[in-house]
Amino acid sequence: MVDNLKIHQAEIVKKLTPYLTALPQSKINAGSLVVYARALSSLSIAQIDAAMLKLMRTSRFFPTVAEIFEQVENLQQFVSNTEKPTADAAWQEAMKLAHDKFVYGKWEFSCKEVGLAVKRFGKNELCVLEPDGMNTARAQFMRIYDSIVKQQKDKTVNGTILKLLPEQAVKSIIGDLADNMDIDKLPEGDKNMRLVKGA
Repeated sequence: MVDNLKIHQAEIVKKLTPYLTALPQSKINAGSLVVYARALSSLSIAQIDAAMLKLMRTSRFFPTVAEIFEQVENLQQFVSNTEKPTADAAWQEAMKLAHDKFVYGKWEFSCKEVGLAVKRFGKNELCVLEPDGMNTARAQFMRIYDSIVKQQKDKTVNGTILKLLPEQAVKSIIGDLADNMDIDKLPEGDKNMRLVKGA
């Protein structure tokens, strides 16, 4: 596993190296690519290459790791047709459901994030909105939706990062968190914390 990761990171450095020449005004160097490779190691070479080719069309400077991930995610959503609606589109969807289904009908959402935003805002509240409160409600709903999308993205990224770390490092992180928490107040299903604390 460790050897495969090292090999993969070396392949990433090799793949990114020609881009240093293509974007000579950047301050990235061969040493920086080692750090890039570590950060990008959850991506395949094909994903990195596709993202870099796309970024070459829009960027005069060597892209950041965040920009590469953003483009990989963008390309994946395009290929799988799972692009999340914008906050405005989520609001329009919620309002259409409120109009068409009202409180009693079954609401089906384009993605779970829209459903979570409706739940957090309140289905009943959406159904009985007065026209003079519409702009305020729209702004609140869109803030809620954007927050949920960000939380879901953070969960995915956190899971990916933890999978890349050595098991001992993950246990250490969990142990540090557990030291600052009251173990007796942990949810029943949180076995990792209990294992680290020896419970």
